[in-house]
Amino acid sequence: MHTGISTSLQAAMLVGAAQIAIAAPLHAQERQVDFDIPAQELSKSLREFAAITDMDLLYPPQLVENRQARAVKGAMTPTAALREMLRGSGLAFDVNGDDAVTLRAVGASRSQAERGDEDAANSMVATAPLSGIVRNAATGSVLPGANVRIAGTPLRTVTDDRGQYNFPAAPQGTQTVVVEYLGQVPQVASVSVAPGVRNTGDVSVGSSSDEIVVLGYRSAIQVALNQQKNADNNSTVVASDLLGGFPAETVSEALRRVPGVAFGRDADTGEGSRITVRGFSSEAINVQLNGLDLQGTGYERTIDLSGFLADNISQVTVHKSLLPSHESTGSGGLVEIETKSGLDYGDFAFNVSVEGESNFDRDFGEEYQINGTIAKELTPSFGIAATLQYRNTDRLNYDVSILDTVPPVLPEGYTSIFFVPASFEFPFDPGLDQQLVTSTSYLRRERAEEAFVGSLNLAWDIASHTRLRLDLQRNVRDSEGSDSRTAIGFLTSSLDMPIPELDGEVRRRTTLRALRPSIAFRSTDQKFTSDTISFRGDTDIGRWEFEYKLGYSKARQEGSNTAITLLGNSFTNLEDLIDPATLRTAPDDDAAQTERVIAGGFVPGPDGLPLPSLTAEGFALIGDPGQYNLFSAITNPIDSPSESYIGEFQARYNTPLGFLEYVELGGKYDSSKRQTVGNVTNPRNVTSQRYLRITGADSDLALFDPNLLGADDISLIGVDAFDLPYLSAGGARTIFDILPGYTEDDPATAFNEERFTFTDFTQLDPIADGSGNLVPTETTEDNWAAYLESKLVFGDLSVIAGVRYEREKRNGFTISSPSVRLDEPGFRTEDRETFVQAGLVRFANTGGTVDTWTPSFLATYRPHPNIAARLGYFRSTVNPDFRLLNRNTQYSVDLRPGFGRVTILEANPDLKPSTTDNIDLDLAYYFDDTPGLVRAGFFYKKINNNFTNVNFTAVDDDGVRQRFLDEFAPLAESRPDLLALPEDTEFLVNRPTNGEGGTIWGLEFELIRRLDFLPGFLSDFGVLANATYTNGDFPTLVSARSDDNEIIQLSLDRPLRDQARWVYNLSLDYDRDGFQGRVIYTSQSATVDAFDEFNLNTVVPSYDTLDARVSYTFENLGGLWTIFLEGDDLLRDAKDADIRSTTSSQFGDGTAVFSYPQAYQFNGGRTVTMGVRARF
Repeated sequence: MHTGISTSLQAAMLVGAAQIAIAAPLHAQERQVDFDIPAQELSKSLREFAAITDMDLLYPPQLVENRQARAVKGAMTPTAALREMLRGSGLAFDVNGDDAVTLRAVGASRSQAERGDEDAANSMVATAPLSGIVRNAATGSVLPGANVRIAGTPLRTVTDDRGQYNFPAAPQGTQTVVVEYLGQVPQVASVSVAPGVRNTGDVSVGSSSDEIVVLGYRSAIQVALNQQKNADNNSTVVASDLLGGFPAETVSEALRRVPGVAFGRDADTGEGSRITVRGFSSEAINVQLNGLDLQGTGYERTIDLSGFLADNISQVTVHKSLLPSHESTGSGGLVEIETKSGLDYGDFAFNVSVEGESNFDRDFGEEYQINGTIAKELTPSFGIAATLQYRNTDRLNYDVSILDTVPPVLPEGYTSIFFVPASFEFPFDPGLDQQLVTSTSYLRRERAEEAFVGSLNLAWDIASHTRLRLDLQRNVRDSEGSDSRTAIGFLTSSLDMPIPELDGEVRRRTTLRALRPSIAFRSTDQKFTSDTISFRGDTDIGRWEFEYKLGYSKARQEGSNTAITLLGNSFTNLEDLIDPATLRTAPDDDAAQTERVIAGGFVPGPDGLPLPSLTAEGFALIGDPGQYNLFSAITNPIDSPSESYIGEFQARYNTPLGFLEYVELGGKYDSSKRQTVGNVTNPRNVTSQRYLRITGADSDLALFDPNLLGADDISLIGVDAFDLPYLSAGGARTIFDILPGYTEDDPATAFNEERFTFTDFTQLDPIADGSGNLVPTETTEDNWAAYLESKLVFGDLSVIAGVRYEREKRNGFTISSPSVRLDEPGFRTEDRETFVQAGLVRFANTGGTVDTWTPSFLATYRPHPNIAARLGYFRSTVNPDFRLLNRNTQYSVDLRPGFGRVTILEANPDLKPSTTDNIDLDLAYYFDDTPGLVRAGFFYKKINNNFTNVNFTAVDDDGVRQRFLDEFAPLAESRPDLLALPEDTEFLVNRPTNGEGGTIWGLEFELIRRLDFLPGFLSDFGVLANATYTNGDFPTLVSARSDDNEIIQLSLDRPLRDQARWVYNLSLDYDRDGFQGRVIYTSQSATVDAFDEFNLNTVVPSYDTLDARVSYTFENLGGLWTIFLEGDDLLRDAKDADIRSTTSSQFGDGTAVFSYPQAYQFNGGRTVTMGVRARF
């Protein structure tokens, strides 16, 4: 589109002209051009004419309404073709230069408008403020990201998220405001700018009769791309209708369609709960709701996005390059979630929707959701909106997890893989089987959850210069669930025995010794609540713009879990219990030549799932309730609150200088606090009450109820070879009800009822009593930030430059305690009372302060209105996990000769944030005739001060020894034996430190395009495609052994955890006459969870989905109704295993290729969702 407007054209604009253009070099009017434009609506013919001729057509939109164009075919000049096209339409045109034409009604005069334009040009001496709102003429909704300029001047700006534009100093007189919005004809309006007042000029794009898509994919893409195109940084916007247009219920599920974003799935449910951006996990992503940093709970900084239902969101912006005004704690990115304000709905709105979801196999459960919104403008400047969402989930799924020994045969001379030097390459003996499956656990998980999201949004535009907004939101998830796990496993022995596969060479081999099943039950009753209060405002005073923000957020995870463990009896007659067809034995070299079982306990089933290979006798033992004894019953409390306060202020001065657009200063303070009821390193596994079996007093289930166990044939997951015994929630309640009667003996009976000990840790002093299972911890962080930002403009080049300074003060409150294993037979440790009396068990405060500077330099070059080339450098940070900043300090001492070791485990409150130097290059072309773009990007990230946490000799022996002697000094006289260390004692410290760092780099590609250039119905299709490639070279520290059998710190060059190398989306949609359809395929390559010196890495396999959605929108009963149908995960059947984890050579540097699945999940496969929405 040509941005310059000659004086001779301003007359047409003053009466509300619109411009259609596709930019190109200027061409002479009389050149010959080939035309083939059919007879059709005039507006469509004019767009085709502009595309063919590269000419600008200027006309009011209403001028061409309800007019038909004649067909034009053949080689002719543009003027001749246009004259033929307009013949009989009642319109004429005037040529303005070589590449512009103004349409007018036959007989209309231009002279009066031209004179008005000249008067306006002569009055451009004094200035006055001018502001306004840009709206969609068909819907009245505001249009953020619109490009607004004053014709004939260099003044231009972009509308904010409220559709507001502001010129602090517009020329006085009658001015022409031009609004350019992708996918719409540019709109112009005549505005009078008077001195001494704040002038307003609202502009409507299009007209009420235009074919503007009110809802759906096109409008969402239009809103998103206009903001992306005119942004000063590299960002991706997902508008509300696009969130709803993707088959997704939560924000994280919708955002995985965004280039550069990968998908993190909940371990229990497989649903979307977190995201990664450009190789960084969710710990390195800053998530804000209405301008407030959201808080996690416990030790996690990760924000669980599964509670943010898509219907409650106005838009989500993923900032991939950060301005100085942005939080620096977003090396992965800054995710801004915005809800609609009270003035964004128009005069009145009432929206309601209902939907239900179920798997094709309904035994896996179902879900339904109800959403409602009501909004009202009480005055033209004050509006209020209230939203309430409710989701009810009732689900069943299965996990199957594997325990194995890899490898079952060790290299010669070694008794444990932990002593094998890192110089050895796995597999150590390629000719041997490398995996011995020793146990398979089947978990049946039932989950019921209710989620409530309520918000209240108020907006008050006090005047044209001041706007205020108050947003309140509560997010509540109340869940109850139960997991029943049945493990069919074998006890093992490690023996030195001849290996037949190695011609009888004697090696250490793991063998199956006895069949021992077990059953475990866990119930969860948890409630997560988060509240945010956000007050924001902005005020314009002349050339000054002020923004201010106050906020409060809190989150709390609370509840109570229970756990029951049933241990089965052991059976050593494996020859009778394992199917003879699979049983493998080998003779030992003892005197009796004992046959040892070396394999055959499991056979591969569907998708490689290991199934127990037992005889009828073996399966009968597995299902016999009398073979299981209650070992323990535990109650686990959860109470992890966090809260944060924030205050922020920024002032921007829009300078009169041509090259310096603005200078901005800002500051922020926030204070956050996190607490846990127990140890911060594992707050979800803290015991409050415990029943523990008394040694020798075995109590099988017949003692409680012989019918407690149920039977599940697990045919839902394709396994029908045997029935699986399990403990139900009702059975667990029965056990807890009866257990109090088995803690004391009743002398009146012959039976000894004292079979369990009961401990209530809530009544214990964490210092004086027990083992300190309930240890309250608290971590506070106070942050101060200030930044300087400026924008310079040199023609088509704009540069944002600045720097941000942040200071963070940390303080932790936890407990310090020692433990000493004595040189005595059995497992004997020193009584805790010894250390309590010596004052060595105590509460402690740890603290530290860190400072960071993060510069930012972002340049945008726009050689053409539809092209944006961005180059940026910025620095960002990642704050450490709370477990690294505040965990219990422990001195662990082993006094046994040959095993002597002193290990200090401690936190590091002075741990520096990991810093990332980012380089970002991005080139995008935005289509003018329809919302869409073609984009390619490159990113490079250099990470420093990454976090490591391994056992290694951090200081010399004397240093660790001296710390131990100083700590235990109070016991030197009374208990010198506790300080008498063996001569061969190892001295280790486990303290998180800042490591070397590493690099991440990648590429992004994106295409969004309506196929309206195709004939017939094909023109109603659209495509969305994106792909992200990410690679990394990141030194990862692991503990290993040297060839001299010393513990060493090994650095491996590996990608980051959760970093998918490839992520891509392919989507095709159709949109016509209220019918919309979309099919989208998403694929994500494998990621890694943990590394190993032998490349026995823990890997999350690749994952892909095919989803579809169709909807029909129509008007009835005074409202706009949408009926929709969605299909999710269409590639997966209920019996298809979703492999969640493997032990794999992938991401390693060895030559061997192997993969041993460790965890399977069955979530029910395909789901279907039906629903209806109504908007009034």
